[in-house]
Amino acid sequence: MRIQKPQKRLYYSLRQAAEMLELQSDTIKRWEEDIVQLKPYRNRAGNRYYTEKDLTLLLQIKELLVEKKLTPPQISEHLKSNPINDEEKEVLELKRHLAEVKLELREILALLEG
Repeated sequence: MRIQKPQKRLYYSLRQAAEMLELQSDTIKRWEEDIVQLKPYRNRAGNRYYTEKDLTLLLQIKELLVEKKLTPPQISEHLKSNPINDEEKEVLELKRHLAEVKLELREILALLEG
């Protein structure tokens, strides 16, 4: 039996993004209203889809809310005036990769259980 690496996804649904980031879907929707930089792709039906870049931004927003205790308007201003440096970007991308792996493992577990 050969184990194959899952195909890289181009987009993640709102449910998948929320699960990966351990957030509620409503929280992400609220952030979209308050933080202008967060604009996920929407299909014709209006469903949200998030790219890797969107997920990295969501992780950054989550950290600014939790660690720096900034409000959404402050976060929006912070993102405009403080571009992310290479080290921060690398850390956020590693966290995103870890979240993707956790999501894949949860999906595999669900398949094995059901």
